[in-house]
Amino acid sequence: MPPAPPRILVVDDEDAILYVFERYLSVAGYRVSVADNGRDAVRLGEAGPFDLLITDFRMPGMNGIEVIHALRGLQPDLPALVISGNPIEAGTMPPGVRFLSKPVSMADLLDVIPSLIRQAA
Repeated sequence: MPPAPPRILVVDDEDAILYVFERYLSVAGYRVSVADNGRDAVRLGEAGPFDLLITDFRMPGMNGIEVIHALRGLQPDLPALVISGNPIEAGTMPPGVRFLSKPVSMADLLDVIPSLIRQAA
């Protein structure tokens, strides 16, 4: 039996972005879960491990870095990708976290995902 496809959690407070990411990543063969806020993302993380976290930086409640820290409390080696329209605001990324600027092309996103998942394996 082939291995299960990698699980990706996408966190963004914009429904349109969640929809596009979920569609593209699913078509690319990933199992995708989405959350529109940090609290729901942590709940999903408590339900089981993910192979990659993709998160927006600026969101109400918890920002992307806070989401990463909360989920890494459950899964210390979780690789993460922060996507933000404002790299200066996002600041320095924690270890093992990549950064892409919005707007991000799906081609660029799909290019970077395998290296992030491999890096964690």
